[in-house]
Amino acid sequence: MAQGYYLYGVIEASKERIWEAPGVQRQEVRALVSRDIAVVASPWTSDVVRATPANCLAHERVLCDVVKTETVLPFEFGTIAPDLEAVNKLLRRNYAQIRRALGKLSGAVEVNVTALWHDMKAIFEEVVKAHPMIATYKREIMSKPYEQTYQDRLRIGQVVAEALDSKRHMEGEKLFKVLKSNTGKACQDCMGKPVGDNVIFIAAFLVKRDAYSGFEQSLLELGSRHDGRVDFKYTDPLPPYHFIDLKIAV
Repeated sequence: MAQGYYLYGVIEASKERIWEAPGVQRQEVRALVSRDIAVVASPWTSDVVRATPANCLAHERVLCDVVKTETVLPFEFGTIAPDLEAVNKLLRRNYAQIRRALGKLSGAVEVNVTALWHDMKAIFEEVVKAHPMIATYKREIMSKPYEQTYQDRLRIGQVVAEALDSKRHMEGEKLFKVLKSNTGKACQDCMGKPVGDNVIFIAAFLVKRDAYSGFEQSLLELGSRHDGRVDFKYTDPLPPYHFIDLKIAV
């Protein structure tokens, strides 16, 4: 490849600009403008991009820098264009769709939130209290020799898992609805199933950039209202990965 470009995303822009965050291979990141939209890109001269930790981090770092001030439609990691003409062709061919997507997402960022139970010992005690059958199974198991309780232990493990899933769903829906009421859009299914007993839900929320601090405060207040029972982990503003219905092909 001659003088090509590594592509990070598409933004609304009518003039060139440069970002401080270094791009992949520490190249300068700038806006390549066509009409009133632009591709955020950095120079690239190879036919492939290796998914090294450094390259992946640089890709995310640039997008997080751009999203501080711009609505950005992100490209997948490793997207490259062979030359400037290919970049301009991409923008011309997808202009109407890009403008429509940017209009829908104007000023919005994505925030990923993980809700977790703070004290799993207390949660398991609540599960046992709500399901007396679990305590009965435990007594039965303890009255038998260990080597004879394999099937019993499998059975009680299944019952506890099902009860915990039911509790997770019930409490998660309530928390999710409260947070969703403070945002434009939100989704849980797009983030995959929770991994770990203490994870209640993982969700993506579409938040106006200037409302991020308010959303952050709502997380803190919601955690406080649950008296330390629930903790929230959340990201800095991200591009709206899970709210874009546009695929841009190079």
